[in-house]
Amino acid sequence: MPKHSHETGLLLPSREALLWADSDLAFLIEAARHAEKAGFDSVWAGDSLLARPRGEPLTLLAGVAGATTRVSLGTAVLLPLLRHPLSLAHALATLDRIAKGRVIVGIGPGAELPGTHAELKALGVPSDRRVSAMVSAVERARRLWRNEEPGLELLPRPFRADGPPIWVGGTGPRMLRLAGEKFDGWLPLSPTPADYASGLRAVHEAAERAGRDPESIATGVYLTVAVADNAGQATAERDAYVKAYYGVPAEVMAKTMALHAGTIESAAEWFAAYRAAGAHHLVVRLAHPRLSDYNETVKELLGAARSQV
Repeated sequence: MPKHSHETGLLLPSREALLWADSDLAFLIEAARHAEKAGFDSVWAGDSLLARPRGEPLTLLAGVAGATTRVSLGTAVLLPLLRHPLSLAHALATLDRIAKGRVIVGIGPGAELPGTHAELKALGVPSDRRVSAMVSAVERARRLWRNEEPGLELLPRPFRADGPPIWVGGTGPRMLRLAGEKFDGWLPLSPTPADYASGLRAVHEAAERAGRDPESIATGVYLTVAVADNAGQATAERDAYVKAYYGVPAEVMAKTMALHAGTIESAAEWFAAYRAAGAHHLVVRLAHPRLSDYNETVKELLGAARSQV
């Protein structure tokens, strides 16, 4: 039975660089360097074309791969439907080669929001059956990596024969079933530790029904946190961040994603609660409506994420 270590990753501020740093994407490369030096186990990049603009994540992570040597490089999450499956497989294999096998591909179908439908429409991609289309795209990428499509030979092949591990987000019944049946890991936005524990039970049950070892599935969680000297200041920071990032109040987003505002001590307790619920890999996003003192603050978050391990 595999043993999973406790790990902590940093969500790089790719959207924040557009909002507060005049699209200085070089800031992200430096942030990744600092994260590796600080001791983070992984760095991650989000994905959006038009709905919540940012730098293209696979391009960004290729730059990060050249600037780091140890950290895993993840997508949290990649939207496969924004790319043709053949191009998707090619880009991921190329990135995995550059990174020498350090890539983790977190994927999702896109939230049920107007922006999701609008960006897919702009690409000429149907948006009514996104989960099925996402699974189909990923399965084709895996076939291409294994050279199992007649008449096609895609090169380069990824670092590992089956390609990089693929983690799926989502907490609905279908996504939980798919995580257990088909994917290498689970990376949800579970709003509370109790929600996470319940979802993980469903993932494990699906894995057992599919004849898989539940413990072989990596367990991650995507956590957004604002910290300050007092809870009131942290709440104000979180609210300003969420409003700028998503265009809606924090109370709305808190219904579907893990959001915390408080002191560094309360953040440590919050992180520990998700670990106790079964999350082995925390992917942490700093919710501050600016990028000043970014590297120093995320280093404090790393300490909080490890303080009760």
